[in-house]
Amino acid sequence: MGWADHYRRRDALDAVLRDARRDPSAPLIVDPDVFGSVHELLLALDHRWQNKLTARMEAAALDGQVDEDRVTARLAADEPVLRAVLDAHLPFDSYRTVGMTS
Repeated sequence: MGWADHYRRRDALDAVLRDARRDPSAPLIVDPDVFGSVHELLLALDHRWQNKLTARMEAAALDGQVDEDRVTARLAADEPVLRAVLDAHLPFDSYRTVGMTS
């Protein structure tokens, strides 16, 4: 994927999250030029969440013991729409096993 594709995907994800502010559980609108399906879109949103969470966990680890629940809760507070969309559209078991609870 080149930079142009990266920016198109980023912009499409940002647009989905802007629309979801009104109702995170509403059906997601997929840009077919960017994502092939709702599933692919959700994978990209989950990837965004995982990247942000990993960065925060690594930063917290620099200070010593990591309180995973606290780091996750802070990210959820900073990214409420992203978290709400994932909670509404992904089965609970798909992220519960790796500590992604709200």
